[in-house]
Amino acid sequence: MLIVLLSSINLYVTYASTRKTIELTIENQGISNARAVLNQFNVHTYEAYLKDENSPDKHQRLEENLRKAKHDMGTKEVYILKAAENNQPKLVADSISAAISMSNGGEYSNFLKELKREFTENQPFSIRVNDHKKRTYVLAGVPILNNSGECIGSLVIEEYAGTANNLVDNVIKSSFPFFLFSGLFVLFTFSIFLAYQLWLRRDVTSQVGDAEETYQGEYQSMLQTMRSIRHDFINHIQVIQGLLKLKREDMAYEYVNSLTKEVESMELPQKVNHPALYILLQSKWVRAQNDKVDMHLLVDEDSFHKMKSIDIIKILSNLIDNAFDATMMLPEAERFISIEVKAVPSLYFFKVENIGPRIPNEIKKEIFKVGFSTKEERKGVPRGDGLSIVKHVVERYGGTIEVDSNRNSTIFVITIPMKS
Repeated sequence: MLIVLLSSINLYVTYASTRKTIELTIENQGISNARAVLNQFNVHTYEAYLKDENSPDKHQRLEENLRKAKHDMGTKEVYILKAAENNQPKLVADSISAAISMSNGGEYSNFLKELKREFTENQPFSIRVNDHKKRTYVLAGVPILNNSGECIGSLVIEEYAGTANNLVDNVIKSSFPFFLFSGLFVLFTFSIFLAYQLWLRRDVTSQVGDAEETYQGEYQSMLQTMRSIRHDFINHIQVIQGLLKLKREDMAYEYVNSLTKEVESMELPQKVNHPALYILLQSKWVRAQNDKVDMHLLVDEDSFHKMKSIDIIKILSNLIDNAFDATMMLPEAERFISIEVKAVPSLYFFKVENIGPRIPNEIKKEIFKVGFSTKEERKGVPRGDGLSIVKHVVERYGGTIEVDSNRNSTIFVITIPMKS
């Protein structure tokens, strides 16, 4: 609504500005025409009349001079005004015959009333007035200067402005395609804005849904780990209580020391600058310690800002969870997972390796299909979507996935090319 309102105001202002510019151009043209008439006018005749204003002959010669200037320049009428009391205009002479002047005295009186608002003897002026028939005229005046540069009156021309109004209307009509284009352009731009907002909202909703699903999975994994830790913690407390009851403070002290070392081992042993990646690896590290899995980490001190955090989590969480599922099939002494996350100027490198059952060559391509899994359903929940999610993310970034599985280990290597 705000965009439509501002666009409408902009169109109206453009229209009004265009019309005002044309009207000012017409009025300025009237002043130019008045100067041209003044150049054809004999100022000496007017100066001679001012020296003897009671002389009929000099007044007649003055009006003949005005009629000649009017005829030469093609204006409708020409007047000479002089400032009277309070700078009010006083008609000195005109280019109209006496008979016509007498019959149209009322019209001149109306024009003189309009002139009173704008008239200044020593400055150019231009106004638009209407007669009793609603016809529009332009009255433009310029000062008359004597040889000494003093203002001795104002020469005013009267021009019919019907053509001027037609000019305004014609210009506005010719500008209509521009106004129409501007309006359509605003609507088109607004439509694109709305479409982008809808697409962005849908994309954000999708990403939020994916993020919630991913983090819910991690939360459940962490919750399960915390339950296991809580169970162990209760057992540890019971052991300590038993040793204290038996007055074996020395053994209780040793037991507490061993617990302290175990708790310290729960802390991620490597610095990770990426917050989301740190939380993910911390949860997986705690799970590894709790499930007696030998986990090795190698993570570059990089912000990994050229990928969305949710995409990094999708890739690593699914690969690591699969690695856990595979290695947990082995005895505690053989459980092993290695995780590498590296950043070089041109790509990101993700590697997850585990010791566990071998993936047959004939199903290496099948494992990335939606719903395919070599594992049984867990409590009625179908499995097999993890690697398909990984593949979708990697393809979106134009990356590659390599799988190498033998009787010793299974390795997933993912490379993501990064643009500057």
